[in-house]
This record gives sequence, structure tokens and C-alpha cells, in this order.
Amino acid sequence: MWQFSLQLGWQWAPRLAILGSIYMLSACATLSKQECMVGDWQVIGYNDGVAGYAADRLASHTKACAKVSITPNYQLWERGRQLGLKQYCTVTSAYNVGRRGRKLNNVCPITMVNTLQIANQQGLDYYTLDSQLDKDKRLLEARELEFDKLKDGEMLDFETEKEARARLISLPTELRDIKRRINNTQKKLNALNQMSSD
Repeated sequence: MWQFSLQLGWQWAPRLAILGSIYMLSACATLSKQECMVGDWQVIGYNDGVAGYAADRLASHTKACAKVSITPNYQLWERGRQLGLKQYCTVTSAYNVGRRGRKLNNVCPITMVNTLQIANQQGLDYYTLDSQLDKDKRLLEARELEFDKLKDGEMLDFETEKEARARLISLPTELRDIKRRINNTQKKLNALNQMSSD
């Protein structure tokens, strides 16, 4: 059975590799065939601007549309991108980009950079704290379940009753520490929310 499975695996390997390559190529394409054919380049540029893409984004579109012999209209695309960047290069957008765990792209006017970077950093701080909060909540749930099982007399992965009891005795302190950390993180998140709404 094992030998048959191995032979079957080798038989399908080339096909799987080809399918994987096709998937990767399609995943890397910035525009679909239909989008290239319709060619509303100002709208495409606007969407790229709102997403914070730099001017070299057009090279990726050119490559994607070359498959259907379509050349992007640079002037329309750039006009749309500049309009989109007006939406991207705002304090609210910079903050929201940070909250998604991403740094602001270097596409905004230099006169706005400092203000936008402060907002972006506040968003990044929120993202970090929120990720930590989620992690600690999952940890708290796991430790509470472990505590309940040990309290009910389950040995879990411990070899001796003495080890299980020692763990049971140590868990309340760990639970308090996790709860304290959760409360502190929540306060920091609330403070950041207050700052962003001011």
C-alpha cells in the first residue's frame, strides 16, 4: 500500500507542479483579462492610489495586460492614481493602514509625511496591542480549561500526581497575571481609541 501511494505521488507530482505554477501566475497578475480589455485606466489608477501604490505599479499592469496585447494608458492611470492618493494620504487612512499592521507607503507629499507617520504609528501600536490581547485571551481560555481538568483529578500529560498537583497550585497565579495583562492591554487600546477619535 505504501509503495503504491509513493508511486502514485510521483506520478502526479509533475501535474501538481504545473497546476501550482498556473495558480501562482494567476495570483501574481494585477489585473484580469476582462479588466485589461475594458481598460478603464483612470478608475484602475484611482483604486491603486487609494491602496497607496507607487508609480511602478503600472509596470505590473503592463505585464498582466501584455497577454491580451493591451497597453495601459499611462496618463489616465496616473491621473486616477493621484486622485486616489488624496484619499490614501490622510490621517484617518494612515491610522487605518497601521491598524491592519502595515506601514504607510512612501507615496505621500513630503509636507504631510510627519503627521501621517504619527497617525500610522498609532495604528501600528493598536494592531500590536490588539494582537497581544487576542493572544492572551486564547491563553487564558486554555489555562482555565487546564485548571478545571486538573481540579477534577485529570493527570493530563503529567507522569505523577505530585507534578499535576504542583501545576494545579501554580495556575491561579498565572491566571491572575494573564488577567492583569489583559486589563492593562485593554486600557491601552481604549486610550488609543480615544486619541484617534479626538
